[in-house]
Formats: sequence, structure tokens, C-alpha cells
Amino acid sequence: MKFDFTRNYIIQCIMAAANQLRLSSEKIETLAIIREHLSKVESISDEIERFKKITQLSKLGIKLTEIHNFTINGKIDFLKLSERFKEQSSNLIGEVSNLLDVVTPQQMKEILQKARIDTDKNLEVDLTKRKSVGEAELPKIKIESNMPVRTSTDELKREIIFDDLDSEAEFNFEKYEARILRPIKEIDAFLNRVSRYDYTENEIDGYIRTMKENGNLSQKIGFEVISNMHSIFVQGLEAIHNKKIAPSTSAIEALRACLIVIVAVVRGKEVDITNYLNRAENFGKLISQTKRVI
Repeated sequence: MKFDFTRNYIIQCIMAAANQLRLSSEKIETLAIIREHLSKVESISDEIERFKKITQLSKLGIKLTEIHNFTINGKIDFLKLSERFKEQSSNLIGEVSNLLDVVTPQQMKEILQKARIDTDKNLEVDLTKRKSVGEAELPKIKIESNMPVRTSTDELKREIIFDDLDSEAEFNFEKYEARILRPIKEIDAFLNRVSRYDYTENEIDGYIRTMKENGNLSQKIGFEVISNMHSIFVQGLEAIHNKKIAPSTSAIEALRACLIVIVAVVRGKEVDITNYLNRAENFGKLISQTKRVI
């Protein structure tokens, strides 16, 4: 599995910097446009280079280049990552503030759209070098961002400002990590009882609520893989509890696969979790099909 650590780290730095500012509803909307754009571009490094060529985004682009280089060239010490993150996000505050002061949401959309059009016009297309459909190489895993479309200023604000981080002023990776990992071992043991329906209503409701909250938090700060695993786990546990699917060995192991992916990604384990990720995602598709049938 290829987890785009650099993209998520950069987006979180921008959002953490913005969290230090007093934002109007218009600035919140502009910020959401930037974040959604960065979450969907094909190459975060290429997009930062484009930022540096746009008048309004050039200074921010330069700062983001430094962060980008840190994530791909430096040897990251995860024990000190929280401190480094705090330092780098603080260095962005001035540029983020200046950008939001001079650009409206509509202007930001136009700037980003124009940059994309200009880039497309400058591409040289050589049809002789195109691969046929049979020769094309497809990625083994495709993880798409499920960024929702925001229609309300209040929803934007709840999505952007980190109000779930124990009311702290800035994002703290160590606290996030502890919060996500804290219930995993207990829930893993609980799954053994789920297979026998050996649990109380309060127990399962509590675990479902915890996983929902942690999944929502992960989505807010840009950890899409972790968020998706929480979502699949919650849907699967609810389906078993409501007797829509049986707590078979394969279902329980699929739920356990979600937990394994969560732990591996949060801890930055350099192990191949492709099989676990595939099992979890296939289980998620099964749950979705079950919902449509019902």
C-alpha cells in the first residue's frame, strides 16, 4: 500500500496554520477550496511548483516546497514529528494569512482553474509515445479522496477548525496517535465475543461511537485511509449487530483487517499491508451492496 504521507502532511500544515487565525466565513470557504484542490491533484509536488509561478500563491508555494523537501528527503524522526509539525505549520501562518486577505473564494477557484488550463496548454502531446490500452500500467490500489462538497458556512467551519482535538490550539500528532490507538486492543478482543453475539447493547454502542468519532477526526485532518478503515469497521459492526450479515469468521477477520491497517498507518510501519487493505475494502463493498438490497 502506498500512503501519501507528504500530501496529508502538507495539507495538515496549512490547516493548522489557518487554525491560528481569526477567519471569516469567506476565508473559511477559500481555505476549503485550497484543501480540496490539494487533496485531489495528481501530483502534490507538481502542484506546489505551479503555486510558485502564480503571483498570489508564489510565497506560499516557496514555504510548501521546504515542507515537501522535508517529507521526502529528510530522515523523519517520528518521536519528534509533533514538534517539527508545530514549527513548520507556524512558519506558514503569515503566508496563509496574507493569501486569505487578498483572495476571495471565487478568485481562488479562478486562479486554480486557470493554472490547470495553462498547464494543459503547455503539454506537448506525442501520440507515438502513447501506450495502448493493453500496455497501460494500472496501480494495484487506488485510494480516492471522499472529500464532501460543503454547502454551509457552519459545516465548513466544523470541518476546518480542529474542534475535536481536546480544544487545543494546534494539532498534536502524539495526542492524535494515542487517541486512535487507545481502543484498538480492547476492540480486537471484543471481536471474539461479537462472533457469538456475546455482548451488551451498551458495549457495542460504545465501541461504534468511539470508532465513528475517531474516523471523523481522521477525516477532518486529512487521513483518508484511516478514516475509511474506521467507517468500514463501523458499518460492518452495525450490520452484524442488526443481523444483516452473519458474524462469520471471514466477516470478523475483515473487521480485524481494518484495525490492522489503522495501526500500521498511524504508527508508520514499513510493512506490506496490501492484503489487509484489500480485505477491508472488499468487505466495505459487500456491506454497501447489502444496504442497497435491504
